Amino acid sequence: MSVGGLVFFLFALLSIGAAVALYAGIQAETRDPPTMSREEAERRARDEGRRYNEQRGRGTDRRPSGGGRGDEFDPDADRTDDRGRNRDGDRDW
Repeated sequence: MSVGGLVFFLFALLSIGAAVALYAGIQAETRDPPTMSREEAERRARDEGRRYNEQRGRGTDRRPSGGGRGDEFDPDADRTDDRGRNRDGDRDW
């Protein structure tokens, strides 16, 4: 057998072995996945989001009821957008 044929055979054998090992590893990892209830998943998501925001010095993404601007229920209230700009009727926002 020539040297080129031996190199090809070893390369093919290693490729097939790597594919089988990868397949076996994935099968072992996904055989018994952990499960949790919807309530537990929502609670964990909220906790992780809160920790993420605290670590980066951000506030929460929740606003007080009504969006926090005070103009949702009172049509005569001072209308400002999220950046504090006035929202008058003749501007296209």
